[in-house]
Amino acid sequence: MDVWLFQGGLSVGFFVLLLPVAFAPLVARVYDRFGYAAPAPTALALLTGLYACALVAFTTFPLPQEDAGFCRSRNRFDYWQLVPGAALHDIGGALDASGLHALTGGTVLQVLFNVVFFVPLGFLVAYWARRRLVVALGLGLLVSLVIELAQGTALWGAYRCPYRVADVDDLVTNTMGAGLGWLVGRGLSFVLPYREPARRADPGPPTVRRRVTAATIDLVVWLLVSAVAQVVINAIALGTGRDVDSVGGARAVASVLVAVTLLLVVPLVRRDRASIGQACVHLALARSADEQAASDASTPAPRPARARAVVVRFVLRWLPIVAPTSGWVAVLVVCVELATVAVRPDRRTLTQVLGGSRSVTQEALGTRRSREDSGRSGMPVP
Repeated sequence: MDVWLFQGGLSVGFFVLLLPVAFAPLVARVYDRFGYAAPAPTALALLTGLYACALVAFTTFPLPQEDAGFCRSRNRFDYWQLVPGAALHDIGGALDASGLHALTGGTVLQVLFNVVFFVPLGFLVAYWARRRLVVALGLGLLVSLVIELAQGTALWGAYRCPYRVADVDDLVTNTMGAGLGWLVGRGLSFVLPYREPARRADPGPPTVRRRVTAATIDLVVWLLVSAVAQVVINAIALGTGRDVDSVGGARAVASVLVAVTLLLVVPLVRRDRASIGQACVHLALARSADEQAASDASTPAPRPARARAVVVRFVLRWLPIVAPTSGWVAVLVVCVELATVAVRPDRRTLTQVLGGSRSVTQEALGTRRSREDSGRSGMPVP
């Protein structure tokens, strides 16, 4: 039971680590498919990600400590159980030895766990993907086969010998679990059917929450790319015999250069002046009403912001956040931006006021085609 608690906690930990990487693609996919942050598809996608993390955690961990005697008493082929029905034989032996008390023993619980663990897979196939039973059974068998091969080959050769048994009976119980999950999902679809939300028109104006989401994605993407750059710099330093502390300045410069690329160069080369985060939620940076009236009063539709609006936003908002300064400077910048939005009727930030810009949807700006025009098929969000 303690091991299962450890594996459950590890599943959540993996999911938390995976979420920043998958956050931007997930949000972009939902907005692209539905035109807004549809709650049900987003929740189901997140649950699918958590389930995938649980599959890895429960079938791979805890990892063994491989010492000099690790493989001394281990024969690789002893960790392949290829006799169908051996699990039933073990359960029968446990019942003969312990009676009904064996139902709460490890042998029975392990078999039941193998069934229950694949129930969510079949449920998602039936309730969300709305596919047939044969798809759930086939997918359950395929995933189970990959898991058993990984266990029988010592994580594809990562260890010198296996530390878990590859059991042919697991293929059967896992596939049964997927089939049972499909029946549950199919039955629930009659009682509480899942209806995929219809795509919404998106003329705007965008909500503050949506704009905060865009800024959050920008920050997360910058942090991830900066982390990769810093790891590369550290690896180069270690490879050349230098201490990682000696390249601290290079790491700081790399973080700022990443920010310049993502938050300044990318919006400048895009027609809609959108950052990566804004593009994910279908937002654009347009000229303010005063700026547009001064340049072209005959066109009521929004026009893309000028380049200086992007520069002002980067210098006054992003540079204080990404530069290696005090964290209080970043907090102050965020507070000023949000406070300006709260007190202004047009909900513009201070950097937008100073840069002569405003947030609009890509549909309002005319840079986002409808799904019907683009010819993309409607499929469940991955």
